[in-house]
Amino acid sequence: MDRVINYEAECAILGCILIDSTIMSEITLKTEHFQHYQNKELFIAMKEIADKDQPINAITIIEQIGRHNLNRIGGTAHLSLLKESVPSVHGFKNYESSVIEAWKKINIHNILKPVVDNPEFNTTEIQKVIKQLNDIDKTGTKEKFDLNQHLVQMYELPLIKVEKGYSGIPSGFMDLDDMTDGFQDEDSIIFGARPSMGKTAFILNIAANAGFKGAIPVIFSLEMSAESLIKRMLCLLGGIQGIKARKPYHYFDDNDRQNWVTAIGILERIKLQIFDKTGQTINEMRAHVRDVKRENPDKKILVMIDYLTLIKAEESHNGNAHLQVSEISSNLKGMAKEFKCPVITLAQLSRGVEQRANKRPVMSDLRESGSIEQDADIIGFLYRDEYYDAESDKKNILEVDIAKQRNGPTGKVDIYYNKETQRMRDLHQKNAN
Repeated sequence: MDRVINYEAECAILGCILIDSTIMSEITLKTEHFQHYQNKELFIAMKEIADKDQPINAITIIEQIGRHNLNRIGGTAHLSLLKESVPSVHGFKNYESSVIEAWKKINIHNILKPVVDNPEFNTTEIQKVIKQLNDIDKTGTKEKFDLNQHLVQMYELPLIKVEKGYSGIPSGFMDLDDMTDGFQDEDSIIFGARPSMGKTAFILNIAANAGFKGAIPVIFSLEMSAESLIKRMLCLLGGIQGIKARKPYHYFDDNDRQNWVTAIGILERIKLQIFDKTGQTINEMRAHVRDVKRENPDKKILVMIDYLTLIKAEESHNGNAHLQVSEISSNLKGMAKEFKCPVITLAQLSRGVEQRANKRPVMSDLRESGSIEQDADIIGFLYRDEYYDAESDKKNILEVDIAKQRNGPTGKVDIYYNKETQRMRDLHQKNAN
């Protein structure tokens, strides 16, 4: 039998590690699974670097191996080729499986060859061969589905005493949380609105409220800078008019200055995380979430993205917007499942809303709504009537319309919205400090 070498898959998994070295903690491959000498040497170096808690890149690899030994891994040119050989780390589990399957084929051949060549094998030797084959078959298998184990957990669920409150991460708005039971782990949640409805203010308030309850809010801001978001967050926490924060030296009075300092102390305790690089892909976001989760293993994480159509697709799909949104929508759900956390994504609605007499959004106003509607667990819309009707009796009211909820009811919730300070509250708390 010719030696089976899945060279492309080996290169792909090494390329994934070079793109995002944090996946090393999730890789089950061992050195012996690599059949190509250069790839094996490089994987050994990568493992040694990871063991030292250092990032894996060309610089650390050269330091680990030594410049005089670079030919062992094909030189720096080979490192560049590896990184370019894969579009993203999204498929690293598939590459890993391919490498293991190739290794299995070689070992199965090597184990069976003596049996084929020598039919006189005794029973003991054949049993030994069977054990070796079983051991090989188990390689790369992390876990098997055990229905009984899940049923035992389900049986015990009603007997487990839990703290009163919502099962998910609360938004801080009672009527909304009563409807959703908090934002649930593994849920992909979409909130759509036209400009100036309060989308960003909405997630900043949710971030603050979730942080007060002990969760870690992680915001991916693809439009606004981290500095701008922090200013807005401090204004809503301190009850300060946002326009004053543009020139605080000139506009702040003594009360504002005191509230600003107090808000800084509050925000520090919330442990808000903001990543504001433009054109981020889902894989880049996954790398950040993985780091946050590793640094806070005992904390709940709430991911928020502002906003959907600014997320860069991993593939260009020849400019086909429908395919790009479909890929992103699917990957948002995948990220929620992978990290077992809610992922809230804001979406800009189409201009068609402005052409209707009734401006309240509907599902079809979501751009490329088919794939989003299919993948999302919750879809909600934000609407302020006073924006379109100056005579509206719903002043300072943000309507949140839950149009789809996979595992719960739908309906509308009104929230008090102080546009000057960005603060949102339940209606019965609108006069609270």
